[in-house]
Amino acid sequence: MSLMTLLEQAQGGGLFAAVAKSLGLGEAETRNAMARLCPAIAARMKARAATEDELYQSLLDIIEDGAGASPLEDAESLTGPEAIADGHAILNDVYGSRNEAMVALRQLDAAIPERELSLLAPVSATAVVAALAQANRPLALAASAPRATAGSAAEGFIGALISAIIAGIVAALSRQLKPRSRRRPPGYSRTRTKRKTASARARNTRRKPASQASAEDLFRDVLGRLGK
Repeated sequence: MSLMTLLEQAQGGGLFAAVAKSLGLGEAETRNAMARLCPAIAARMKARAATEDELYQSLLDIIEDGAGASPLEDAESLTGPEAIADGHAILNDVYGSRNEAMVALRQLDAAIPERELSLLAPVSATAVVAALAQANRPLALAASAPRATAGSAAEGFIGALISAIIAGIVAALSRQLKPRSRRRPPGYSRTRTKRKTASARARNTRRKPASQASAEDLFRDVLGRLGK
């Protein structure tokens, strides 16, 4: 499911209205601005994650930690204080600094008012990571699936996804038997700080979700249909 489709459907179709209300903006202008900002941030994030292992590993952490959650469904997930701080941290990691991010994003559409851009840039960055986590929930479930002992890497990846789908069905049935509770995954800033301060040995031995998932794998769904 594409990035903008995920955002359009989130919170019962009310994500943009909720963001607009929280920031004191109009719903239409919020929707239009995020439709320009989010795909651009996602594309830049994918390019950086493909070459910067720390960012790539941090995204894997976010995806794995959010396996049991629906990151976009929490009203505070994009506009709360922690979410805004996460958004600025994401922009800094993806663009090099907040100022560089603003310059790059300003070039997308000079018609976006400065106040609107400054408010929606961090929100859009957090939305991209939340959508990435939500789109890759099967990969997160695959992190705990048994590894294949034989066959190619591709076979192992597909096998992990099949195991994840089965695990997802079991989890869905289990949720029907108990009251629903929403668990928010750890924020980007906390996850990134934890990873940066981890020992080199811990980083090298940590198990990755979905076998050999690459940056291309992680972004395939959210960026695969941007032009459609």
